[in-house]
Formats: sequence, structure tokens, C-alpha cells
Amino acid sequence: MTVRKLVSVGVALVAMSLAAEAKVSGGWELEAISKSTGYSVHGQEGSKNQFGLLKHSNTCAADELYISWVSDSDNIWPLAGKQISLAADFDGVALDIPVEVVSIRPMQGDRYQVIFGRSFANSELLSLMANAASVNLVMASTDVAQFFSVTGDRFSMQGFAQARLDAQSRCQSQSS
Repeated sequence: MTVRKLVSVGVALVAMSLAAEAKVSGGWELEAISKSTGYSVHGQEGSKNQFGLLKHSNTCAADELYISWVSDSDNIWPLAGKQISLAADFDGVALDIPVEVVSIRPMQGDRYQVIFGRSFANSELLSLMANAASVNLVMASTDVAQFFSVTGDRFSMQGFAQARLDAQSRCQSQSS
């Protein structure tokens, strides 16, 4: 698959950063993306970094991970389509989160928005998210970290449960 096709594959996910947002609580935002619903929170280190999930109207029971990170590397394009793993720490519970680079979008200046996704949260991860105060994400692999000046960020989980309920409600209304 070409880089252009990979970039266009994530257009719906990139729209998440452009869609109208509704504040939920704890900094979490609910975003309408056509018939899908995104819910995410911005990072504390890189305000353009986001951690969240997507609910698609045809699969409201599932939550697809959505992670957006900003890069200032002109050589970011080799990451397109790569499967990577992010190190996550939910209040002392460490795990690796496998994701795929689904989109790279030029931003203002020499910056790029990199969208990670194509991984669904299981019930254990959702429980961790609901019960944690925050999550620290780190680009643990040097193969990935080399493309980012901010390789780790902290995201508040406060408000996650309400954001998920609101996303579920919107998703079900879009399904009918």
C-alpha cells in the first residue's frame, strides 16, 4: 500500500481533530465524526497529543484506540502503516499497547500529526482506564522515538467513564 493510500485511510480518524467538540469532564471531549463518535483527552506534555477511543455506529459495543501524537521530523513517512507498541502505565499497572500508524497529516510549519489506531480495547483495558487517575504513554522503541521530540506524555483518566457513556449514547442514536 502506498503512503498516499495509508494517509487517506486515516481520514476519518484525522477528522477527529477537526470535528466539533463537546467537553465532557476531566478534560475529555466528545467528537462527532460522521456516524462515528470519538472521545479523547489531550496530553499534559504535548497539548496536541491525544489519547482516546472511537465508537463506530455499526459496532457500538467496541472501542477502538485512538492516539494522536505530534512529530517535527521531516523523515516521519517511513512510519506509515507500521505496527508499533506503546508502553503504558495506568497508575503502576504497566502494559504494552499494540497500535498501527494509520495516518500522517502535515500540520502548520514542519510538524506532522501521527494517528495510531486499529487496536480495540478489551474489557481489562477498559477497566484499567475507568479505575486509573492517569496513564503515561511512552514511545519505548528507539525505532519509533527517533521521530518525536516528545516521546512520553501523561493523560488524565478523570472523566473517562462519563465520556464513554456519552459516546455510547451518541453511537446508539447514530445506529438507529
